[in-house]
Amino acid sequence: MPEIWIPFGSVETLVTLQAENLGAVLDPEPEKGTMESERQLAAVKDAAALFICDSNPTTVEFLREIVSGIVSAQRLRILSSAPKRIESALPELKGRVATLPPPVPSEAGDKPVLSPELTGPGKKLIVGTARPDPLFGIVDTRVQACLNWAAHALSHATYARRSMEPTPFQRTTSYEKLEKLSEEIASPSFLTVVPRAGKVRSVLEDAPFDAVKNGFFEAEMPAAKALVLGAGGRGYDDTLSSALRCVWGPLAGLRNSGTLLLVAECSEGLGSTALEMLATGRLSGDVGKKGDRYVEGMEEVFYLNKLKEDYDVLLLSGLPEVYAKQRLGLTTAKGSGEAVGRLLNKVGRTGKVNLVTRASECRVRSA
Repeated sequence: MPEIWIPFGSVETLVTLQAENLGAVLDPEPEKGTMESERQLAAVKDAAALFICDSNPTTVEFLREIVSGIVSAQRLRILSSAPKRIESALPELKGRVATLPPPVPSEAGDKPVLSPELTGPGKKLIVGTARPDPLFGIVDTRVQACLNWAAHALSHATYARRSMEPTPFQRTTSYEKLEKLSEEIASPSFLTVVPRAGKVRSVLEDAPFDAVKNGFFEAEMPAAKALVLGAGGRGYDDTLSSALRCVWGPLAGLRNSGTLLLVAECSEGLGSTALEMLATGRLSGDVGKKGDRYVEGMEEVFYLNKLKEDYDVLLLSGLPEVYAKQRLGLTTAKGSGEAVGRLLNKVGRTGKVNLVTRASECRVRSA
């Protein structure tokens, strides 16, 4: 009986299927690509500030490779969106990692404004892990820096698109808007980590969209009646918001109206303001119309509704059932055994179930 382990937060959960049910399995294996540590250490010495875009395990793994250079650069300012997490993962930096106050919005309404720390003098090293995204196609360090440290960046990017239809791994007008905004950052060097099997595959310097996209794992998969999909573990399934943004790349492996089992721990809850408001009855599920005032994460309500319209969705998570089931309308399970049992009841005794362990690393074509 095949047993597959799927990342679930910082641990893994076991999924067991009968051999006659098991379809295609995508479980990326570690692969070492380009990581020029010596060159990147030199870049640290030349930088006035280091901006850490996220606390993903692969971002931390890369920083650990160059931490000696960071420690020795006493005048280097270290700024992060999650300073406590970075200091916990890298004790050598304890007491040195700061956060930035939210940038002050401009008087011109919703026009995006970068933090002065990004537009001021001095070389800036900007580090983060790339991930697929239904709005931007890919979130790389250019995009994430703007999302972290520019007022109105997300609403500006969201309204740049005519449609909220998810388009992972496709360069979108939303991406182009923030790419253009990132050109206002003074003297930047963008280091984008591309992950593979939860490890660093490569670190790309000032890479264009297609170069980052081509670093992701790509495969063909025949569409099946059901798909078990792990969001990707810690850094990707911390919230429902993150998980919803990760799922779209592998959905070519699932038939229309098929059953999707999404495995995402959601240890930090729902995530975005819009999902919180939806779960507490303060926001209608009918969002995204032209003229609607933007609420942070509004597009994620659309993604949730689209998943439920296109597929029969099961959720294996740590979310309270009152939110996941009663407020968001998702079918839930208390453990992987119960989840797989419900899945097999839907597909039948010989129905095929595809499986992707890390949706955040995969782009799938229909075979």
